[in-house]
Amino acid sequence: MQRLRAVPGLLLSFGKRIYAVAVIGVTAWVSFLAIRYLVVTLMVPSPPPPQVTGIPTRLDRAVLDTRRIEWAGVASNENPRVPPAHYHRLDGWIQPDPHNNCTQSGCHAPLPHSRRKEVRAFLNMHATTMHCGVCHMTSERTPLPLKWYSLDDGEACDPPAILTAYARLTAEDAMRPSAVQSQTAALQKELAGLLSLAAEQSDGIPSLSELARHIAAVSPTGEAFGQLVDAARATLPRHFHGSYGAKLSLTDSARGDPLLGHPGTAAPVREFLQRGGNLTPADRIALLARIHPRKRVQPLQCANCHSPSAAVLIDLAKVGYPPARLRALSQPAVVRMIQQTYEGRPMHLREFFTSPSPTK
Repeated sequence: MQRLRAVPGLLLSFGKRIYAVAVIGVTAWVSFLAIRYLVVTLMVPSPPPPQVTGIPTRLDRAVLDTRRIEWAGVASNENPRVPPAHYHRLDGWIQPDPHNNCTQSGCHAPLPHSRRKEVRAFLNMHATTMHCGVCHMTSERTPLPLKWYSLDDGEACDPPAILTAYARLTAEDAMRPSAVQSQTAALQKELAGLLSLAAEQSDGIPSLSELARHIAAVSPTGEAFGQLVDAARATLPRHFHGSYGAKLSLTDSARGDPLLGHPGTAAPVREFLQRGGNLTPADRIALLARIHPRKRVQPLQCANCHSPSAAVLIDLAKVGYPPARLRALSQPAVVRMIQQTYEGRPMHLREFFTSPSPTK
C-alpha cells in the first residue's frame, strides 16, 4: 500500500526530469541555430541567386529564347535594359518569338542583322516589332496586307494594348488642359485596364503595372489623375520596342492568316541544314532560292515606311498605330539620319538638322 502511494511522486519526479531534459535540448538546439546563423549567414553570407548573377552579357540565341520574367535582376528593375555587351541600348527586354519560321528553323538568329554595326541596332529594333517578311517578302497588294499575331500562339490578334492606350492618351480631346476636369470613371477604368493588359503583354514591365495601379486608385476628377495621365503619355513611347506581346506580319493571300515563313519550304530547309557545309556554290544558290520563294530582291528601305507618304506602301494607321505615333515614325530627320548611315555617307549634325529633305 505504501508503495502505491509513492507512485504519483515518482511519476511527478520523472516528469520533471523529462521536462528539464526537453528544455535543455530545446535550448541547445536554439543556441546551435543562433550560432550557426551568426557564423554561416553573417560571416559567410549566401551568394546572390543565379537569376541575378547569371544575367547574360550577350544577346545570343539561348537568351533570346527566354522571357524577362525568368531573370530576377531584370524583372525587379523599373527600367530594365538588354545585356551591356550588345551594341546599342534598348529600354526593355526583347520578347522571344517562337512562331517566326525564319528564326525557329535554325537558319537565322532572332536578331538577324549583324553585318554592319553602324545600322544593325536600328534594323534589329524592327525585328522586335515585326516579322521578317514585312521587309523581306514580296506581296502583290498595296498597301501591304498587315496583321498582328500573338507571340504566345502565333494566331492573329488585336493591336497591342499599349498602342490602344497611347491612342487614347494622345487623342485631341485628351490633350486639352480642360480635359482632365471632365474625365469620367469609365475613362479611368478603360485606361487602367489597357495599361494592366499592356503590362501583362510585355511580361510585366514594372512601370506599366505601377501606372495602371495608380490610375485605378485616384479620383478621375482630381489633380493627381491629370498628372498620372501626363506621366503615362510620356512613359509609353519608351516601351514601343519589344514590349507588345505581338508582331506585325504580312498575311496569307488565301485565308488572311499571318504569314510567318515562306510557304512550302520545310523540305528545302531541312536539306540545307543537313548539307549546308557540303554544298557547292551553285547548289547553295539554287537551294537558297527554293527556301526563299517570296524574297524581295532588295528589302524595304527606311524611307519606304518612315515618311509622310509611306501610307501608299504600308498603312500603319489601319493596324492600330495612333496619329501621334505615326507622326514620330515619319519625321524626316530620323529617316535622313538612318538612311545616310545605312548608305555609309558621313552625317554632319548641323546639316542634318537644317537640311529640308533627305539627300540622295
